[in-house]
Amino acid sequence: MKRWIYLMITLVLAAALWQCKLDDTVQGNEEQPGQSEIKLVINEFLASNDAANADENGEYDDWLELYNYGDDTVDIAGMYLTDGLDDLTKAQIPETNHTLTKIPPKGFLVLWADGQPEQGVLHLGFKLSSGGEDIAIVEENGRAIIDSYTFGPQTTDVSMGRLPDGSDNWVSFSTPTPGASNGGGSTNVAPKIREVKISPDSLEAGTDVVVSAVVTDENDNLSSVTITYGPEGQITTQKNMTAQDSVYSANLGQFDDGSRIFFFITAQDDEGLVATTDTLSFEVGYVAPVLFINEFLASNDTTNADEHGEYDDWIEIYNPGNEPVDIGGFYISDDKTDITAWQIPTGKSDSTTVPAGGFLLLWADKQPEQGVLHVKIKLSSGGEDIVLTAPNGTTVIDSLSFGAQTTDVSMGRLPDGSDNWVTFDHPTPGASNQ
Repeated sequence: MKRWIYLMITLVLAAALWQCKLDDTVQGNEEQPGQSEIKLVINEFLASNDAANADENGEYDDWLELYNYGDDTVDIAGMYLTDGLDDLTKAQIPETNHTLTKIPPKGFLVLWADGQPEQGVLHLGFKLSSGGEDIAIVEENGRAIIDSYTFGPQTTDVSMGRLPDGSDNWVSFSTPTPGASNGGGSTNVAPKIREVKISPDSLEAGTDVVVSAVVTDENDNLSSVTITYGPEGQITTQKNMTAQDSVYSANLGQFDDGSRIFFFITAQDDEGLVATTDTLSFEVGYVAPVLFINEFLASNDTTNADEHGEYDDWIEIYNPGNEPVDIGGFYISDDKTDITAWQIPTGKSDSTTVPAGGFLLLWADKQPEQGVLHVKIKLSSGGEDIVLTAPNGTTVIDSLSFGAQTTDVSMGRLPDGSDNWVTFDHPTPGASNQ
C-alpha cells in the first residue's frame, strides 16, 4: 500500500514539474542572456552628431567606440551590436574584412550607427536615438552580452564616455575623441552660444530691438560676449552684451521700417577660445508667411521610401495660403535652442516651393548630398523638437516638441494646419491628413 502511495506522490510531483516547464514555454520564458568574458567595453558614443566627426564618406553619423582593455587582439567579426536589449542580434558585424574588425590590446574601434550597413563593415543597421535608449555588444552566439549601457537624452555634438577608458565612470565630452583615449586632449573647451532671440516679436519702426542669447562656458572662464551688427556690407558696429545669469542681451536701438540688420554674436574665454554664431538678421516690418509643420515620421522602417529607395524620417510642410511659398533659405532644426541647424539651399525653387494649398516633404536623413530636400538633421524616435525658421534665422515660422514615437506611425495635424495632433497608422506624406 505504501508503495502505491509513494508512486502516486512521485507521479503528482512529476506532473506538477512538467506543467511548470510547459507554462514557462507557453509564456515564452527563456534563459536570461549570459555575461561574456571577452574584454571589450562600449567606451564612448555620440547619439546626435551634427558637426562633430564625419565618417569616411563625409557624413556626420552617430557612432559607438569599442575599447579592448585586454592583452590580446579581439576580432569583432560575427558579433552583434544592438540599440535594444529586447533584440540582441539586431546588427551583425560581417566577416568579410577582418583587417577592419580587429581591435589590438588597449586599442579602439569606431562603428557608425547610421542605418546604412551597405556602406561598409563598420556601418551598423540601426541609428542611435538622441532621446535615450540601450546599447550593447553581444557575442557571436547572440546571447552572451559583452557590454551594455543605458543612456538618457543627449546633447548635439557632445559625446558620453568612460573616464578613464574602460572604467565605470561616465562623463560627457564637449570635444569627442572617437578612436582615441578619453583622457587625451585639452581640458578647456570653447564657450557655447544658443537660443538667440529677437524682441519684441513684432518689429516696427520706433521700437527698440533687443537681441539676447544663452551663453555658457563649462570651464567657467568666460571673459566677454559681444554683438557685431549693421546693414548688409557694413556689419561693423560692436556692443558688449550684458548678463543676467546665463542670458546675455544688448539693446540695438530703433530702426526705420523696412531696415534689414545683420548681426553675429561672439563669446571668448580667458584662454582665447572663441565661439561665434552664424550671421543672422532681422527686418523691421517683416511679415512671415503662414506655413505649418503638418506631419512627421520619426521612425521609418518600411512605410515610404525616398527617391533613392531609403526609408528615412521625414517632415511635411503645409501651405494653407493662396500663393506658393519658396522655402529655399529657410532653416530647419530638431532643437529649439539651435534654430539655424540647417539652411535649405536657395536657387532650387522648382524643388523647394510649397504650392498654394499644398505640401512639401523634407527628408530628415543628414544626407544633403542626395538632394535639396534632404536636410542635415535626423529625428529622434525618443522625442525632440522640430523648428521651421525664416531666412533671417530669428523668426520662427512654426515649431513643435514631440515625445516618444512608434515605428512607421506618423503624427500630424487633423485637419491640416489645425492645433489638433493625432497619430496615423497609415501616414500621408505629401498629401492631406485623413
